[in-house]
This record gives sequence, C-alpha cells and structure tokens, in this order.
Amino acid sequence: MKFITLISGLLLFCSVDAADISEWLKDANPQGYFPETGDYSTYPDACNENTCFHLVGVYYVTPTNKGMRRVAVFSEGGKYLGAYSGFNEMPTKLVGFQLVFPESEFGNSISFDGKLPPTRVYIDGEYFEFEPMP
Repeated sequence: MKFITLISGLLLFCSVDAADISEWLKDANPQGYFPETGDYSTYPDACNENTCFHLVGVYYVTPTNKGMRRVAVFSEGGKYLGAYSGFNEMPTKLVGFQLVFPESEFGNSISFDGKLPPTRVYIDGEYFEFEPMP
C-alpha cells in the first residue's frame, strides 16, 4: 500500500507515487500552483553528499490555453520547499543529482548539488527563479 502523511506542512514519503503526491499538492495547493486537472509525475530522488530532494513535475493548461510546466521540490524529510515554473519543456530524466531537460546549447539541467535547491537556473537560454514556499 502506498501512502503519504501530512503533518504540519511536512510530507512524509513512504513508497509514494505521482498520484499520491499530486493529491497532496492539489489539496494543500501551495501558492495556488497545483490544479485539479494536470499531469503529475515523479522523478527519482536527486541525492548529493548533503541531502536528497524529491522532485515532482506538473504540467497543465491554464484557462487561457497556456501550457504551464512546473517542478515542485521537497526536502529529504518531505517538506514542500517551492517550485520552478515557466519551462518550455518538461525535464526528461535525472542523472545523479542533475535534473535534465531536452538538449540545448543554452543550458539543460538543474543541479541539486547543495543543501538547498539553486535559487536561479539557466534552461534553454532563459533564467528561472526558485519560488520558495512562503
């Protein structure tokens, strides 16, 4: 049986899948970023020598027909930390602690090599800011 537990904003990952996490995100809806309808997917944990991050991809279409892509980031303990949003394409895989997007000569990965997610990343010629949980 797969399950999640929410305790004071802390998401405990116990053999969870994308459906479990998407339900929590939709229920908690931090910053209003996670709609009822959308495609939710998990990536393997991005682990470095300091910690691990749980990553969830979210794709949905807004009421104005704009495709929205986000990557939600959780701490090793399961606390929602924030998200990156506005990508042209979703990440395709995780290699070590690098979340990899489709090939581009202008940046194609987010490196989760520190204790916290990077505050600014360069993907496909654009900078994206990490939007932390308030």
